[in-house]
Amino acid sequence: MTSRLPLIVLLHLFFLSNIFGQEPEPDFTIKGMAIGISSPELIDQMMAIMPGIGSNAKSMMNEQSVKPYIMPPRRVGERGTITSYTLATCLEFYHNYGKNYKVNLSPDFLAQKLYLEKHSNMKNALRLLVTDGTVSADVMPYDAYEMPVKLTSDDLFRISNYLQIFNHDKRGTMKVFEVQKALMRGNPVIVELSVPVDFRKLKDTRFYTSLNDSKDRTYSFVVVGYNLELEAFEVMGCWGSGWASDGYLWIGFDDFGEMATNGYVMVPQS
Repeated sequence: MTSRLPLIVLLHLFFLSNIFGQEPEPDFTIKGMAIGISSPELIDQMMAIMPGIGSNAKSMMNEQSVKPYIMPPRRVGERGTITSYTLATCLEFYHNYGKNYKVNLSPDFLAQKLYLEKHSNMKNALRLLVTDGTVSADVMPYDAYEMPVKLTSDDLFRISNYLQIFNHDKRGTMKVFEVQKALMRGNPVIVELSVPVDFRKLKDTRFYTSLNDSKDRTYSFVVVGYNLELEAFEVMGCWGSGWASDGYLWIGFDDFGEMATNGYVMVPQS
């Protein structure tokens, strides 16, 4: 005999499915375009698969890294911000990939734009890369003070959109999984990590262990790879090659899950 649920239970389940089945709202809507996508289905559709790096295979490889395709670590300048340097590094990766001629992009252009808008958070910075973009370091050199006066569309480097692959509400294991999935497709991941106050002063350190340190600062980093044997991610900072180990640091999956508050992936222009 087939059991039947009482009508009130069916109505309750229908109500819940409509609540939890709703697509998350984008961060911004500009000229009818949704910017800042967090819907899992849309993320899977929109995330790039970089040829020669990324794979859509279901079985994870033991390790993956985009580090060989990333420009060397730079030290954030006096007029730049950690956010602008992180984003410039990621955008450089997409623009330079597969090209013999590599372009250095200006983090200071983006930093000045954010300063003028008085909105310096990560989502506004990513939005600006969609709407305004940045310029090459030839047009606005590192640590430059003045914005270029005349710009054409050919001077600007933009992204099509950005994806928020996790936020602080996600479980640590899900944060780790989403970052691995993005890297497996060949994408660097922008993360915001809650770290100790002296984190930016790390020297000669290859692997970070939390030891329950208090986390009272939030900085952005680029996740460039993972290794399943180490059970860790490799992240790139914005404090030059003297930070950690030549500008990079391995963070164990458990610590990463606790420290990571937000994770983003750029959608490059086609």
